[in-house]
Amino acid sequence: MNSPKKNITPNRHGFWRNGYTTYRRLWIDSCLGVFAGEMNGVVIDLGGKRENKRGLFKPPEYQARAWWYINLDWVTAPSIFADVNRTPLQAGSADCILCTEVLEHLQDPQACVDEIYRLLRDDGLVFASTPFFYPVHADPYDYQRFTDDGLRQLFRNFRSVTIYRMGGYPGVLGLMLELGIPGMNDGTAISRFLQWAMKWISRWLCWYDILAFDKDATRWNKFTTGYFVKASR
Repeated sequence: MNSPKKNITPNRHGFWRNGYTTYRRLWIDSCLGVFAGEMNGVVIDLGGKRENKRGLFKPPEYQARAWWYINLDWVTAPSIFADVNRTPLQAGSADCILCTEVLEHLQDPQACVDEIYRLLRDDGLVFASTPFFYPVHADPYDYQRFTDDGLRQLFRNFRSVTIYRMGGYPGVLGLMLELGIPGMNDGTAISRFLQWAMKWISRWLCWYDILAFDKDATRWNKFTTGYFVKASR
């Protein structure tokens, strides 16, 4: 069963905000912002960072009864130092769970999704994201990418699963150009020109992607920077 879809498309002026990092992160921030009002009760951020956060999304901790970060990286100042696949919390202890950009780094992502299911109360919500067209980024490892079908298999035990594409074909091209800019930095005039050109071409492609996303041609539907999942237990 799927719930009605919301509009998760980012603001096309988001490129110019202070703190902008990447087109991928722009989509993540937009998705989290759209669903922020549903992050209530006891919220667990699996693999999340209390410190050294990325992006511009501000977790609405003020509206939650409790907001716990679970991580194995002390630098991120977790509330609970634990493996996301085996937390010390009781079953049914969470109303909402976030798991953004984590599953691709796990050897056994199914164990993590099963732990999310165990931790959620009945009707509890999980919001998860995972990249698709994106470079290898070890943190400390990077094991896999998931399609829509792969994510539905992972979350098959949940009562309701809705999956959103995060950008289309122009955005994938723009993101790849954007992420390649640092690799052109060899100090020469030609590399500086290429960096400038890549930046503005990537911005135009990403801007067009946002503008045309809802009218995406069918032949482009298989291209995306990644997926966002909303699932209900």
